[in-house]
Amino acid sequence: MDQVLDDAYTVTGQLFGPESGIPWWAWVFVLGAIMFKLLVSTPKTAREITDDRDRMILEEMLGGGDGRDGGKKPKKDKKKDKKK
Repeated sequence: MDQVLDDAYTVTGQLFGPESGIPWWAWVFVLGAIMFKLLVSTPKTAREITDDRDRMILEEMLGGGDGRDGGKKPKKDKKKDKKK
């Protein structure tokens, strides 16, 4: 187990240490590229857009699944609000 830790320490020192052949700014660039990829969303493909549209159409046709008919909101009675 000690040999594995020593080897890992040696490899880490060679990659990130002061005697590394890779400069510090190259590591900053790599980490920045990874963070950029995680933070920026990728645009949807045509297949994903079509699937989303089809799913929305089916939900509307089948009642939306939230207990309301066709996604319409119930109307409020304005007369009751005026008498208060």
